[in-house]
Amino acid sequence: MAKRGKALFKSVCLGKCKSRDLPAKLNLTGITPEMNRLWEASIREIKSGVVREHAALLVWERARLRLTNIVEGTDDEVEPSYQLAERQQFVGTFHTHPYVTGWLGIPFSEADIASMLVQKENLAILHSGTHIFALTRTEMTPEFVEWQVVVNEAFELSKKYSRFCSFPGTVFNMNIGMCEHYNFGFYSGDITGQLKLEFPL
Repeated sequence: MAKRGKALFKSVCLGKCKSRDLPAKLNLTGITPEMNRLWEASIREIKSGVVREHAALLVWERARLRLTNIVEGTDDEVEPSYQLAERQQFVGTFHTHPYVTGWLGIPFSEADIASMLVQKENLAILHSGTHIFALTRTEMTPEFVEWQVVVNEAFELSKKYSRFCSFPGTVFNMNIGMCEHYNFGFYSGDITGQLKLEFPL
């Protein structure tokens, strides 16, 4: 990664990147092996009908993005640990989205988006089997929003899109709609960790 690219990536991680400066590509290859490992841990018992979400804290430490505080949850939720160690700067959270039904490539849920706002995350990353997604805060993202307000707005969008979209399409379009409303950047890509900007274009 070139020097300018590293500086831009750091600004995204620390919530200092303006909307107009969001990079067209987001390179997460430095943490991809760990993200893929946590995905495999999430589905290791799927043949027995059991999946478990995994989460980690995203921190900026020693001039790079790192995963720490790894925790295991249930089939549909996981509570990250937000405890920071010395010299760590808060970035956001990572978590997996396994489904017993086998759904893959499902972006952030209504609760995920609400939590990102309430916890003031700069970057949220989600692994859903075939895809990795990321939400990034910009200078226009509000500082404070009530959790339930965000969830209700997202559910209304999901209801709207579910009339004519598949489940993955409904969730994807809800994500774009919420990014437009709350001025997030939204990235998607595959498990190589190379993501492209989906919103704003």
